[in-house]
Amino acid sequence: MNPFILFTLSGPLAGAIGWFSDIFWLFWIGVALAVVNLVMNLASGVMKLPVLPLAFILISAVILSPWHLGAGVGLLIWTTVESVGELMSKNTADAS
Repeated sequence: MNPFILFTLSGPLAGAIGWFSDIFWLFWIGVALAVVNLVMNLASGVMKLPVLPLAFILISAVILSPWHLGAGVGLLIWTTVESVGELMSKNTADAS
């Protein structure tokens, strides 16, 4: 497995463990890892315009209270979607 995919998955995994076990410092570490992943994607040119991440962040910030907790959850959800997409594209490339 590609180590970059493992890094991408580390944020949502740490965030989910922190969220469901009420260890909020672990949740915020997961959010920080997701932020680093998003910044690296933007800096490297993999993602030109972060429309979908911003949509996930804004929708979650409106739904959850306080807003910064919702923004963190939205970013973790987006990073999870991105990770699944990377895993699916790697698996389909390996199958053909």
